[in-house]
Order: sequence, then structure tokens, then C-alpha cells
Amino acid sequence: MFGDPIRNVKGWKTGKMNDVAPVVNYKGDFNKCKVWLLNLDMVESNTGNIIGYNYVTTDEIGNSTCTFDTTNILYSKLRPYLNKVVIPNEIGYATSEMVPLQPVRGVLNRYYLAHMLRNKSFVDYISEKVSGAKMPRVTMNEFRSFEVPIPPIELQNQFEDFVKQVEKLKFE
Repeated sequence: MFGDPIRNVKGWKTGKMNDVAPVVNYKGDFNKCKVWLLNLDMVESNTGNIIGYNYVTTDEIGNSTCTFDTTNILYSKLRPYLNKVVIPNEIGYATSEMVPLQPVRGVLNRYYLAHMLRNKSFVDYISEKVSGAKMPRVTMNEFRSFEVPIPPIELQNQFEDFVKQVEKLKFE
């Protein structure tokens, strides 16, 4: 539907990842006794499905975390070939290996961005932009400067509606 994000054969206008989906941590309150703590082992590769939820007290959360809300996309910079991209359905904390991207409203839709980040072409491309042998991590300067194809927002929103309809049918 959107084509290859690396070659951008559809000729969509582009914007640097850092401009159209900057890293933004959730700054609000966690008014719960227990909060969601997302670790990479709870994310299914290629789909972003959550395998299980781990709720902990805020005292149990370490320093190596980021915060997120339902406006973010969580992208795993560790071992990018595992293709772990999450569209969170509630606020929480995640391991610092997850990057909380916040698509600019009216420019990028969360569902489109997740789809683009999961695209095999993007995964192959970004998997070559890593540092570290044992625990390869995406080079964040490369990631932030990636030119994201930006289809019309109406098309992105139609895609979100389609994805939600498919997800709804899975549960019926």
C-alpha cells in the first residue's frame, strides 16, 4: 500500500525521523499503585504483540527505563533485526532499549509509522546501521536522520481504520 520506505518509489514527501517522530518521554503522572513495565522479552518479533503484561510498583523500576503513553510508538534499538515495534495501549515504563517515538500529529499516524518501521526493507536497512557485535544497537544518529516517507494523512488514517478492523475480527 505504501511501498518500500527505503526506495520511496511512490514519491511521497519525506521528513527526518527526528522531525516527524521525535523521541518524547511521557511526562504525566502515574496515578496507579502498579504500573506497566515493558521489557523486550514481552514483545513478539515482527508483530509488536505484547506476550504478557508485567505490573510493578514504581519503587521496583530501575534507572534504565523510559516512559511512554498512548501517543508513542516504542521502537527497539537493540538487535533491530528482531523487529520489535509496539503501539502501546496504555501508559507505562519500558526498558531503555525501547525508544519512545512520538509521531507529529497531522503528519504521521502511529499505525502507519509502526508499519513502516516493521517493513522488511527498513529492518534490513537499519540492521546495517548498528554498533556493537554481541549486542548490536541501532546507531541513533542514523536512525534520527532517516528520511521517513510521508503519505497523505488521510491515507494513513484509512490504514489505521483497516488495521483496527482486522484486529477486531481476530478477536471475534
